[in-house]
Amino acid sequence: MDWICKVHSHYNFGPLTLCLSVNYMDRFLSSFDLPHDKSWMQQLMSVACLSLAVKMEETVAPLPVDLQVCDEYYAFEPRNIKRMELIVMETLKWRMHSVTPFSFLCYFLDKFNEGKPPSYMLVSRCAELIVATVKDYRFLSFRPSEIAAAVVLWALAENQVIGFSSALAASEIPVNKEMIAGCYALLVKKRGNFSASLSAPLSPIGVLDVPCFSFRNDDTTPGSSPSNNNSNSNDQASTPASKRRRLSASPI
Repeated sequence: MDWICKVHSHYNFGPLTLCLSVNYMDRFLSSFDLPHDKSWMQQLMSVACLSLAVKMEETVAPLPVDLQVCDEYYAFEPRNIKRMELIVMETLKWRMHSVTPFSFLCYFLDKFNEGKPPSYMLVSRCAELIVATVKDYRFLSFRPSEIAAAVVLWALAENQVIGFSSALAASEIPVNKEMIAGCYALLVKKRGNFSASLSAPLSPIGVLDVPCFSFRNDDTTPGSSPSNNNSNSNDQASTPASKRRRLSASPI
């Protein structure tokens, strides 16, 4: 898990890539009896899960063998990585489009933000918090929808847009509110860790590339100016510049 996070940071992959790789790993370990005394197999599994997530989410992806960075003790040949990828996919029954908290982010932003278009910074903050929950095993007890709801409420309450308790009580959502409150409480408990680990804004590449996100025209994305944003079309303003560059590349 630590190695996956290091490589994710090293290549500056999108947050969905991290969520998917951890999701694949958790699902694989719940169905496949991996020997605990063979650390090389665990590392090979980590490489395979990250490689699969990268192929699913990243437009420009390094070769699987090039993912073996960040002080990795073992070095696997490409054929061994591919074989492990097949084992993982077969174990997961080829169900690679996993449900993650990002799957519900658009829904809860609309619900709790009173239907107003979310700002780029709000979505970025939600992405940061979701990534932070991926790194803590205690959040495994919550469903992706519960994590997404708690994260959105946290981000809005953090900016004093809404109050957590009143917003949750007044909402009509098909999710267990007690579990959302429990997840929110854990977020509050980890507040100090979030402040330390999320010192730099995370660019939520991939998360923003969905139709429901229509950002306010006065939002500025990192590396841009208000005048540049006003000169762009609405479609371009709704997506970070880095994502637009990646989408312009060949999809093959």
